[in-house]
Amino acid sequence: MNNNMTDILEQYIKELFNKSTEDYITIKRSNVAQKFDCVPSQLNYVIKTRFTPEHGFIIESKRGGGGFIRITKITLHTGTDYLDYLIDNLPTDIIEIDEAIRITKILLDKEYIDKFDYNHFINSVETVTDVHNQFLELAISDEVAQKMQYATKAQLRNLMIKFLTNIKYNKRG
Repeated sequence: MNNNMTDILEQYIKELFNKSTEDYITIKRSNVAQKFDCVPSQLNYVIKTRFTPEHGFIIESKRGGGGFIRITKITLHTGTDYLDYLIDNLPTDIIEIDEAIRITKILLDKEYIDKFDYNHFINSVETVTDVHNQFLELAISDEVAQKMQYATKAQLRNLMIKFLTNIKYNKRG
């Protein structure tokens, strides 16, 4: 993926929002791809990575001849609304390591946390992962290994909720 094209497409979508009087924009995948001489999958990549719910957007997509992509800004009134939104929309049972790190990076980028908090959380995730990997080597069967992986991801989800709750509590203080 050409990073420059990714940045160009992201900037184009942000400009559309700046010009819009609504809290959403609607684009045709093929029109944007043609305008920037790129493949539609590049636009899909930008939307899936830079216009996610964690970034404050909801995506609605219809494929086919009359297909479109509608990107809606999530309207939240305070920082704690955003944190509540993240807590409420975490997967119900487990969270993948990459997803936890991605959410934490977004929190840093949006200045909900500082670099110290970011590094502290990432170090905690790395510690959990290291311990998990050490125990995984001791697993006596694939079934036990799968149960261990599930349990680690469930605990990581709990860690993420506690982290978000602590940030929320500190934002109110």
